[in-house]
Amino acid sequence: MIRKFVIACVLFLLTCGSGTVWAEDARNPACQQPEQTAPMAFSLSDGPTDQLRPLGAEYYLDPAGDAGPDRIVTEAFTPAACNGIFKAPLPGQSAWLRFALSNPHGKTHRWVIGLMETIFDEVTLFEERDARLVEVGRTGRVVPWMDKDNTAIRTGIEVTMQPGDERVFYLRLAGTFAPTMTAVIMSADLFFGWSTLRLIMTALFLGYVATIALFSLILFRQIDVRFYQYYTLYILCLFVYSFIYDGWLSKFFGVTLPITTLAPITELFAGLSTLAIVQYCRILLNAHDDPWAWRHLFTLLSAVVVVVIGLAVVDPWRLSGPLHLIYFISPLILLTVAIRKIITGLPQARPIACALLSLSLGLSIAVFAFMFPLNITGATHAYELVLLRPLSWGYYLAITGETLFMMLAISTMVRSMQSERHVAAVELASLGQQMQHIEQQHRAAEKTTTARLEALENALADDPETRQHLSAKQQFLDRVTECVLDSVKDQDFSVEKLASSLAISQKTLGRRLKEASGQSPASFIRSARLNFARNLILLDQYNTVAEIAHASGFSSVSNFAKHYRQEFGEIPSKTINLLRKNQ
Repeated sequence: MIRKFVIACVLFLLTCGSGTVWAEDARNPACQQPEQTAPMAFSLSDGPTDQLRPLGAEYYLDPAGDAGPDRIVTEAFTPAACNGIFKAPLPGQSAWLRFALSNPHGKTHRWVIGLMETIFDEVTLFEERDARLVEVGRTGRVVPWMDKDNTAIRTGIEVTMQPGDERVFYLRLAGTFAPTMTAVIMSADLFFGWSTLRLIMTALFLGYVATIALFSLILFRQIDVRFYQYYTLYILCLFVYSFIYDGWLSKFFGVTLPITTLAPITELFAGLSTLAIVQYCRILLNAHDDPWAWRHLFTLLSAVVVVVIGLAVVDPWRLSGPLHLIYFISPLILLTVAIRKIITGLPQARPIACALLSLSLGLSIAVFAFMFPLNITGATHAYELVLLRPLSWGYYLAITGETLFMMLAISTMVRSMQSERHVAAVELASLGQQMQHIEQQHRAAEKTTTARLEALENALADDPETRQHLSAKQQFLDRVTECVLDSVKDQDFSVEKLASSLAISQKTLGRRLKEASGQSPASFIRSARLNFARNLILLDQYNTVAEIAHASGFSSVSNFAKHYRQEFGEIPSKTINLLRKNQ
């Protein structure tokens, strides 16, 4: 339904526009001239405001394009169209305009016979002298650079008129892409100012497109490689299309390709840009998450674009209408999808919708002006001539607005993704902390279990049945440990008392302990007390560190804590807390 409605609106506008352009001649009596009369003489006044007029020339279409200057003077021309708008010749044809210029003023004037359209293969101006035509000037994109009448980017040929001159001219035009052509007469100053302004505009536009491409590549590094493929193709197509259409190949590289070669190329790149924006929006709008019907809408639209591109490339003059229509139909369809995504809360959908709306509006203006140009009115400044050509500023409006909003959409998407990554990073850090806490608990439980097993092994070592299997050194260490533990609460228990309890000398005690454990008697007594204290903690025999210290034979709690940390790598209170936390 949306598509039918849009097509109906476009056809209505085209019909109205067609009537507006071509009906004016019938209403204006100045255009009603009988055939085979002398052409009306045109001139510009000396006034500063009279710088531009439409050229109301008589018209002849040469279907074969082979009529030369000698034969054309015998052909019957159609009466003048006062609005200066004429049907453009197709490939292989040529159009002739016959008009007269007069200079009733008292000084020499330099005027330019120009055309509002951009692309012409060849434009040749002849002057009628003694019943024959003499070439006055020549320009166009297939004309070698040295043979052109002027090097301006706009199409025009300069004529110098002396005071009192009245001369008849013939203008031959061949190789253009627009369906119509608009002839004007203007002052030389206005023409060259207009051409310079147009050159600056095209240069700025190409620079802008290149800058947008650079910015998009920088932004896309943070997203997905698929965006490089489609948006780079889109920007490249815009750049190449504008580069060719605005005449940079001819002006700066001397390329003299005819319109029959350039038109299919420009249509191809224009169509590819539309295909690229469809695929780009498909990814940017997350169409892969949509239901089946919406996903296949992009497939259908892409297929239609491919078909109309093929038609336009085969014959840009007769079969390019569907492609021109799809230029602004496809953004409207994508706009519908974007609005739907706005409702679902997709962050980048709103700027995408603005970009597509700007693209649709600008391309609608440009395509309408391409098919049905406005009537030319007076102009005194170059910018007024630009405004009289909606084809140019409509296209610039479309691309500038679309790219600016699309950059905003990309940055919105980047911010959204960065926010999601930040949330994910916070959640990951929280999970990491939880895992670390669980690992600490696991290590503490493992340490507690190991200590209890050691205590159990020590208890089993006291069993007489177990002792008989031990070596002499181990049995000696067990006897020494037993003596120490028997007097463990005696804070005055010393090496001398230990040797006495074992009925050996202190020297023998020291030697045998060194051989069996590598420790001195004092160190061995302290180690036995510390292990006894750790067993008391693990068995949860006492509540405080002070109680455990005194029960283990330590007179100083701080001294006990110091040696305990050196022995087991943690303070006694931490062992107590971990034990009770895991219970």
